Amino acid sequence: MKMKLVIFALIGIFVGLVISLITYEGIHRTAGEDFCVSCHEMRPMVSAYHNDVHGGVGKTGIKVSCVSCHLPQDNILNYIFTKAKNGVAEVGIHFLGNPDDIDWYEMRTHRKDFVYDQGCINCHTNFQSNANISKKGIKMHEHYMSLIDTDKRVGCASCHVEVGHKGLRSSLNYYKPEYEYYEGKLDEYKETAEKKLNEKDIGWFQ
Repeated sequence: MKMKLVIFALIGIFVGLVISLITYEGIHRTAGEDFCVSCHEMRPMVSAYHNDVHGGVGKTGIKVSCVSCHLPQDNILNYIFTKAKNGVAEVGIHFLGNPDDIDWYEMRTHRKDFVYDQGCINCHTNFQSNANISKKGIKMHEHYMSLIDTDKRVGCASCHVEVGHKGLRSSLNYYKPEYEYYEGKLDEYKETAEKKLNEKDIGWFQ
């Protein structure tokens, strides 16, 4: 009987380790721009990300993963649930819907709902006391804190409009012009953006 219990325990540990490894690999491999840009509708976002300090541009060399900002960071269960829910919705749109019908300009007005503040605060821990922030910036951060538990809550992205994606509006216009006037006039910029993405060998299917 004891031997059976030991065998069952070892099998349970082995299965648990395998499941944990698969879960870790799945989370890790779908965390960055390589996975996100596999859907062509995300290419403008990834292009703008590579122009931003959060994408590794600048002296700091810091590169933040997509999920650090776009998924909840409070606990692993909420993280996995939100990731799975968003993944199912996005795959459905990509393969069964029409991604070209997505109005990214309208979506950007709801940006605070797609950027989780905790991801920002995990790195910018001193956002309330940083001496390098202007007096106006400190005042705005105090205003942000005062609204956290109210129905008027704002997010980091409410004020930091293109955080993580420098020049995002321009990048979106390269791929899908906002106004008819720009049709055909920004193709060279799109080609340049695509060239940079291809040089970085971005995407699972490259």
